[in-house]
Amino acid sequence: MISLYLFSPVSSPAAFYICSGLTQFFFAGFNTAIYAIIPDCVEYGEWKTGIRNDGFQYAFISLGNKIGMAIGTSVLAAALGAAGFEANITQNETVLSIMKHSFSTIPGILWIVTAIVLFFYKLNKKSYNKIVSEIKERSMENA
Repeated sequence: MISLYLFSPVSSPAAFYICSGLTQFFFAGFNTAIYAIIPDCVEYGEWKTGIRNDGFQYAFISLGNKIGMAIGTSVLAAALGAAGFEANITQNETVLSIMKHSFSTIPGILWIVTAIVLFFYKLNKKSYNKIVSEIKERSMENA
């Protein structure tokens, strides 16, 4: 997102790819952390409710991703259409601006919002281990 905002892969490919590589290297952990939370939520849900619903949670994440992609693509197509996008011609400044911000600024803002929400995620290793041990104790008692 930073690379697309600052550089063009056409006019400055070296700067674009160097910046992209560096930002992806440092961003990979954050992106992975989002999906690492799912198993934690499965354990937390079982601990709170006594019901293990990992299939539902993974399916719901997949559904959410698909709905988000469908809505995002539809909104982008509508915005480009409203701005006068036409295939196979040189695009006007409004269309180019929408394209640029759709792949740089807007996702960047959404990732910042995600980072803020994750800041309040309080399930750490100590609390997770406590949850898992309590789930094991319950299963031993019920066996």
